[in-house]
Amino acid sequence: MKYLSVADQLLIFSRYIGQQVMIISLLNNSEINIGTLIGVKHNAIAVNTDGIIRWIPLYDNFKLCEIKLLLKPLKKLTPDIVSVANDLPVKAFITPYYQQQGYDMPVFLEPGHPCNCKYVQELQLADYRTPAEIYRQNALLHAFESA
Repeated sequence: MKYLSVADQLLIFSRYIGQQVMIISLLNNSEINIGTLIGVKHNAIAVNTDGIIRWIPLYDNFKLCEIKLLLKPLKKLTPDIVSVANDLPVKAFITPYYQQQGYDMPVFLEPGHPCNCKYVQELQLADYRTPAEIYRQNALLHAFESA
């Protein structure tokens, strides 16, 4: 993966406010929490998990958590969503509309950035699984490890 600074990550996350995120604690035995991304500031994201809002700080030199947006691949676009997008008054609104609907879109960070035109999942900031799939796979993994 190409290097993404915290500022780059926050720029990407800011485009997906309202989407679900998976947080894997690197300090707490890889505990998985799923919540809704509700805010971004210069060095942290805000996540609502079961009615509890917490700010998760991000640092360039170390990680406290693995954070991934739970998005849908573009191949799952429905004809209805495409139709609504094509009817938007300005074509530049199509990408933000797809992002608002939870679809993974190629990113643009700044001219010449090596991560431009990569999907969020390619940058290891998204997962295409549903929360149910994540919890099921995690339960299977823990059952296998304890056997």
